[in-house]
Amino acid sequence: MKNKRIERKWVFRKVDHISVLNSLLRSLFFFKTHYPIRNVNSIYFDDMNLSNISQNLAGISKRVKYRVRWYGENNSLKNPHFEIKSKRGFETQKQIISLKKFDNINYNIKNNLNYLTHFINDKIVLGKILLPTLLISYRRIYLISSNNLIRATIDYEIKSKRLLKFKNQFFCNFNDVILELKYDPNLDWVTRRTLNNIKVRYSKSSKYVNCALNYAESFS
Repeated sequence: MKNKRIERKWVFRKVDHISVLNSLLRSLFFFKTHYPIRNVNSIYFDDMNLSNISQNLAGISKRVKYRVRWYGENNSLKNPHFEIKSKRGFETQKQIISLKKFDNINYNIKNNLNYLTHFINDKIVLGKILLPTLLISYRRIYLISSNNLIRATIDYEIKSKRLLKFKNQFFCNFNDVILELKYDPNLDWVTRRTLNNIKVRYSKSSKYVNCALNYAESFS
């Protein structure tokens, strides 16, 4: 389990990612490029009651999110890993488990996705029955502050595809741009104070919840 960290997100609507990037480069944090831009892909898992969505909408502070993540093309898994992300308020912890045996498999083949699901339930999350619900893909820009203490990501070109019951096998696109800052809890006060020069209000933004709500009727 990784050390705790604070994660704060902002949602920008009708604003392009270049504008968000420029605002960070000009901010008092003096952000700079940390890693090259890449595609991020996640298959989210939930129970039959979609408890993660319900808990998020209900404002429950302590909850857990499950997902398979990989980078690059979204047609097949590439060096995937399983993440168990625990959240309490703005503090998060993440456990990462390698899924090497599933490298290069095509999740669009139902038997492959079933095999992955059974493995997760039988070998990783014992005592739970999880199902794949959504695939979410996006482009991500990686930045870090000049003192190397605060990391920032900008996500754009967000799209999702429903996996539950293998219905609606097409992507839905979202125009939002999401900014996220990640840092040690001890830096929270000074970070929030400095953030005053970023002219946007904090907004709770779960890609999984927001994309799932787009399929609200078909999930029921």
